[in-house]
Amino acid sequence: MSRSDETLYRQWVMLSRIPRYPRKITVPELKNILEGEGYTVNTRTVQRDLNKLSISFPLSNDLQGRKQYWYWIENAAVQDLPGMEPVTALAFEMAESYLKPLLPQATLELIQPYFNRAKEVLGEHSESKLRTWPNKVEVIERGPVLLKPTIKAEIQQLIYQSLLEEFAIRTHYLPRDRQDEKQYLIHPLGIVSRMGVLYLICTLWDYKDIKQFALHRFISAKKSEEPFQKSDDFSLQAYTQEQQQFAYPTNKTPIHLKVLFEKNIAKHLAETPLSNTQKLTPQQPNGNQRVSFLC
Repeated sequence: MSRSDETLYRQWVMLSRIPRYPRKITVPELKNILEGEGYTVNTRTVQRDLNKLSISFPLSNDLQGRKQYWYWIENAAVQDLPGMEPVTALAFEMAESYLKPLLPQATLELIQPYFNRAKEVLGEHSESKLRTWPNKVEVIERGPVLLKPTIKAEIQQLIYQSLLEEFAIRTHYLPRDRQDEKQYLIHPLGIVSRMGVLYLICTLWDYKDIKQFALHRFISAKKSEEPFQKSDDFSLQAYTQEQQQFAYPTNKTPIHLKVLFEKNIAKHLAETPLSNTQKLTPQQPNGNQRVSFLC
């Protein structure tokens, strides 16, 4: 590999590892990443590359004490290779329409740069018939859509980071039934989205019992130096599906349900069954249908 090629690849690795604000990374951390990728570099080389890249890319830095932190600016456009194709851009536009009623604003803001990039791509193809496709697609929700509670973006990002990197966090939290906030040492285990509300599943301090915290009730959060307490036997899928922790109480014994529907409604159920065990039985003389299934 030529020297110019090696420089190009090295700088591309750097760009891909620099996080978007408010997350940040130091020069020594970038140097360690590059060395892990097989590049032999010193701190001065990394710093020089960053200074050059910040001329052409929306990078910025902060000096905190003796440490310099680098990051993509918050509203930086997505730099994608290969470039986003128009059909992919359409998928993002449709996804944005579908997700807006479902996700909290702080979550949408995390992926907003991709939605913005999709709009740019479609704008670049303004003469294409693809540009009119989003106007031909509509998302219809069932029932009234509740407004989502507000989550502090910096808290949500820290919680997601703690899940990925497995570290404990210290938090101030306002329980729903209290007027004063409480402090917790939290070991995150998972995130559950239910009806547009995000919940952190976790353990507290050295206890083993599983707790749930609504993300919008966190007042503050910061990384803790306490060791992370890993729960090797915990399964989020088992917690939500088998243990039904987010469901209404159910009876494990199946119920054989029989319901009489008008024939027009029954046609809809024939196309979209309520259950794999569903059976439709015509009723005489009006043509109504008896729908029976196990639930």
